[in-house]
Formats: sequence, C-alpha cells, structure tokens
Amino acid sequence: MNPSRSEYLFLGALAAGVIGISIPRIGTPEGYLGIALLLLLCGVLVTTRTWQDRGFYLVCGGVPLVVACSITSLWAGVFSACMLAGIVYGAWGLQQSQRDLISFMLFCGGTGFVALVIILSNHVLPALLALGSITAVILAIQSVRNYQFRKQCTGA
Repeated sequence: MNPSRSEYLFLGALAAGVIGISIPRIGTPEGYLGIALLLLLCGVLVTTRTWQDRGFYLVCGGVPLVVACSITSLWAGVFSACMLAGIVYGAWGLQQSQRDLISFMLFCGGTGFVALVIILSNHVLPALLALGSITAVILAIQSVRNYQFRKQCTGA
C-alpha cells in the first residue's frame, strides 16, 4: 500500500507548523523535541507503508508530537492533532467521499471547540466532563445499534 497524496499534504502542513513553532524555541528543549518527534513520525510513515495496522502505528508515533506541540501552545496542539488525524485518515483510505470529508471537518471543528472551551474557562474539567458525557452517549447509541443488528441477523 503506497501512501496517498493526502498523507503527504497533511504531513507537509504538519511539518511546516512544527518547524514554525520550533524555530523560535531552538535553544530550549521544546524546540528540539518537536523536530525530533516530527522525524520519528516521518520514519513511522515511511517504515509502515505496507503494514496492515498502519493507522495504529501512525497514531502511536504521532501522539508524542501532538503532546510536544501542546507544550508550546494549545492551538499548536490542536493543529497538530488535526493534521495527524488527516494523516491517519489517509492511511485508512477514509478521504475518498464527501461523507468522509465531513466527518474529518467535524472532528477538527469539535477539537477546536473543546480547545476554545478550555481557554475560555481557564480549566480543563468542564471540557473533560463534556467529552466524557458525549463519549458515553455515543457508546450507548452504538451498543443499542449493535444489539439491534445482532438481533436482526440471528432472526430472533
């Protein structure tokens, strides 16, 4: 499986963002850490191009970069998380239809909204409670749908 063009576009945008926030801080550990973790992500992207579980390895290789960017600023972390999600979406082949693009934009918008709530409230707890409750509702809906699907397929 060859990397799609969108993976390279998102990686280029991520690299430009990481280099842009790392160059002013090149004398501090955050500056070197961002560039080193970007190189790690590039290595994972190249090494795993034929592997089946490529998306998982890209997430594992990219999350430390997102955390390192979040050390600098919350918006840099949000940007790097959205770009990492774009890379993983490309690896999974989820950027081929309009529906996939809408779900990606909803993810990026939701992440930006949560970051805005964190900045405005000056605390993480309200955003954490909101994310937890939304996740619980989604899991409840998914479990009900899974039950209905199993019931329909078994003929009960």
